[in-house]
Amino acid sequence: MNQAMQFMKNSVLTTFSNIKSNRQVFLISIATITIAFSILGLFLVIFVNLNSFLKTWNQQVQLVIYLEDKISANQRQVLEQLISSNQNVESMTFVPREEAWAKFKNTFSSKKSDFIDDLNFNPLPSSYNLKFKPSEDRFEKIRQSAEIFKKQPGVEALEYGEKWLAAFEQFMVFIRIFIFAIGALLALGLILIISNTIKLSFYSRQDEIELMLLIGATPNFIRVPFLIEGVLQGLFGGVIGLILIKILHIYIGIQFQGSLESIARGVEFHFISIPLILQLLLAGVFIGWMGSFLSIQQFMNLDHKK
Repeated sequence: MNQAMQFMKNSVLTTFSNIKSNRQVFLISIATITIAFSILGLFLVIFVNLNSFLKTWNQQVQLVIYLEDKISANQRQVLEQLISSNQNVESMTFVPREEAWAKFKNTFSSKKSDFIDDLNFNPLPSSYNLKFKPSEDRFEKIRQSAEIFKKQPGVEALEYGEKWLAAFEQFMVFIRIFIFAIGALLALGLILIISNTIKLSFYSRQDEIELMLLIGATPNFIRVPFLIEGVLQGLFGGVIGLILIKILHIYIGIQFQGSLESIARGVEFHFISIPLILQLLLAGVFIGWMGSFLSIQQFMNLDHKK
């Protein structure tokens, strides 16, 4: 146990000695990782807030069933029973065509439209406004229910913003794929950057390392400090990148939260969740370790062939 502790102590001290002797390269590597994590974090913040917009608007969507003028009382009764038996429907409101027309005219009365005043008939149908229970797949349930209701006799049309929300959902799928691709490219770039940084550190101390191997130093004694250095680069770069994104998030929240409220009531400008932050930091640590590991293995293999 004491031997393991002494080994780790020596590794940590060697790591800081390496960093001190290659301070400029170490800081440049952290700055590059910070920029990469800032870009990835910015995309994630955008995605989180677009997803929040979609969920908020999804919960506000209602299904409107427009009725034919000639619908019979029996057909209306059958339709109401079908709606009432649907477990996903939270409430149902019947809007007579006269009430719909009155609301329409009140809405556009300030426009002073002569076209509306000249109409001698009511063009609006009676309708049912259905509010669905909140759930993760609420929009899908509305879509499935609409397929059932539109087949009923006496139903003229249905409206729930299907095309608009479907297009927005497709856009979110594209954003997910885009962020995944950007994240993969950035991760690959960071591994190469860290790997090259560690290589520079290796080559600057090549004579010293070869001498240590000749006098009996184990490969792990040489390898571990460089692995720790790579891990620190990934961790520091990730933390600083997330701090910069958080500062930007606070600034945008202060400047534009009011405008956001005017677009969609109750919607807030969110930051990345804690579990996702931890995953990003773990990814930074893993990338740092991987970049160092690849570089060390390559160096050790070349040295072994000599």
